Amino acid sequence: MRHEFAERLVAEPSLARAARRVERLVLVLAERPLAALLGALALNLVLAGIGVAAGLVLVGDQAKYFRELAPGTWLSWGQLLLIAATVWAVRTRADRDVPWWRSFWGLSAVFFVLFAFDEITQFTIFAADALERGFGARPSAGFHDVQAVLLTMLFTAAALILLPRALVLLRHPLGLALLGAGAALGAASQALDSFGPATRWEFVAEEALKLGAEAFLLGGFLVVLRDVLARTVRRDSSAARVSQAA
Repeated sequence: MRHEFAERLVAEPSLARAARRVERLVLVLAERPLAALLGALALNLVLAGIGVAAGLVLVGDQAKYFRELAPGTWLSWGQLLLIAATVWAVRTRADRDVPWWRSFWGLSAVFFVLFAFDEITQFTIFAADALERGFGARPSAGFHDVQAVLLTMLFTAAALILLPRALVLLRHPLGLALLGAGAALGAASQALDSFGPATRWEFVAEEALKLGAEAFLLGGFLVVLRDVLARTVRRDSSAARVSQAA
């Protein structure tokens, strides 16, 4: 038994094992997507409240919880990866025979991985600094900084690529409504980041809106996954009945 377990560990890369565990998690969450949404919102609210209070008391900075590599950043990163895993689970069941770069679900998963990468590495901050130092780039049109410009460009590119393929969401009206709410919260967060007054409380509001957006996006895609799984079960049941009748 131990020998077989050791062979399995060697044969299966740890990343693949982690991916399968995450997939099992999203399948469980998809059984009750609205409960998962409310749970994510409650978790974000409680942790943000504790983080803001702790920041004020300990270091006099209410935004400390949300700063680079602080707990709020790791929470956002985890939620973005969970969203990506959920969308990929939809893709493997709804568009298995379609190349990912032609699938709304495949492209969405890739974009959320990119968002997660930027969240944990702060890549756009480093890129903005490099553009400012190397090329003298400056924000325009009322943007606060070059990073806000880069993030807005990234989100706009994602929208332009995904929207022409988003008609598949019409099959999932509840999921579409939740995703619309998440997109609206995300747009409000980015608007604050780009154009709002640069204060600590503004930063707290911006990050809180972002976490709320991620919760709604997760809930919306979980609803879609639930619908796809239910449709698969119905199709398999129908195929089994036809086979038995034959």
